[in-house]
Amino acid sequence: LPHSLLLLLTMARRGLVPAVVGAGATALLASSGPSFAAPRAADATAKVQSVAASAADSAPTPLGFATVASAAVAAAGLAATRRGSRVAASRADTSRVVCAAGSVGKKRCLVMGGTRFIGCYLVAKLREQGHDVVVCNRGKTNGGKPEPLPGVSDAEHQKMLEGVSVLVADRKDPAALKAALAGAGKFDIVFDNNVRKLNEVQPLVEGVQSTGGCEQFILMSSAGVYGPTDVLPLSEENPGDPNSRHKEKLQCEQYLDSQGLNWTSIRPVYIYGPLNYNPVERYFFDRVTRGRPVCIPYDGKYITQLGHCEDLADFMIKCIGNPAVKGQVYNISSEEYVTFDGMAKLCAQAAGMAEPQIVHYDPKSVEVPDGFPKAFPFRGMHFFASIEKAKRDVPDWMPKFSMLEGLRSSYQQDYLARGFDKQQPDFRTDELILSKTMSAA
Repeated sequence: LPHSLLLLLTMARRGLVPAVVGAGATALLASSGPSFAAPRAADATAKVQSVAASAADSAPTPLGFATVASAAVAAAGLAATRRGSRVAASRADTSRVVCAAGSVGKKRCLVMGGTRFIGCYLVAKLREQGHDVVVCNRGKTNGGKPEPLPGVSDAEHQKMLEGVSVLVADRKDPAALKAALAGAGKFDIVFDNNVRKLNEVQPLVEGVQSTGGCEQFILMSSAGVYGPTDVLPLSEENPGDPNSRHKEKLQCEQYLDSQGLNWTSIRPVYIYGPLNYNPVERYFFDRVTRGRPVCIPYDGKYITQLGHCEDLADFMIKCIGNPAVKGQVYNISSEEYVTFDGMAKLCAQAAGMAEPQIVHYDPKSVEVPDGFPKAFPFRGMHFFASIEKAKRDVPDWMPKFSMLEGLRSSYQQDYLARGFDKQQPDFRTDELILSKTMSAA
């Protein structure tokens, strides 16, 4: 069987193929798997992640890459009506600070970084739960404090910051970091959001241990640690890739375990949402809002996965005080999968634009010069993971955002709000790709 069909059959056997969309389909077929619910027919068009390829696409492409024959895979975690209510509740919660701590009691939390993107959402959610927060960073951005979340007033932001203090230290200076931590007092919970290397987490742990240790240590890793596999979606049991640029995050997990800490490692796939400093969804918005072609490598049918920043931060705080997460790793993302082509179409829909013109190309035929923008934000492979383990061990957590809902929030609350639509993106790499494809044609 072609690789794409083997992929779908494998997922079906594992109960992880919730929907198959034929060419021109306007509704999703409900999965027989117990973990998914079919969306309402009225919402079905919004769930279509990519129009299926023709039957001829079931054969391997000339480039030798697997395609998904006559189907596009999308996971619809809960019915759209339920998910919409969860999103509304989540947005309502971001504007208030709860004075009383939750069931786990008030904790003193250390957040490494904390000035942008995920750190901002995490700190806000910790404050909603009534916890005290210390952010540790160089103090160069926003005076070391988190930037305001979209839709939060200045008064609400200042109220949230009343329980936030800054510990100024550069983690790339191990001695200075350990000294700062030694004088900062004991922390109950440590969130290490920006570690990349083993020699960065070691002084952090030593500094925390010098004041009596911590109750929990939550590490931000990446699904990029996994090695190549023919069995998808990725699970936490997949072996690590010794050649991955994230390989030292695996070593960090091993180190935390060797120190006898109550640790948990979180492995997101791609993260998106308002305040994202990586041009993930912005890559597509830059093009669809300006009526430009979207250059997509290969045949556009590779499947990937994105998780919303609020859903990630929500999982992180729900690990606090949960004994089930001790010594465990978790994939975190959305319940939906999307093709490269489908991502371009969803971003156009989220922005209220017409369906984009998509230009496929062979990345091996285009040499991007130094100093040019990155050609495409996703790796050229199927890259998506199961989040069933996270939902099992943290049963009160589930992604609130569908892909379309999340992309709409990114477009309205970030892309437009921060004026990216008024800026002039650098399209030099696009022009290079388009000239190559036109000459080849």
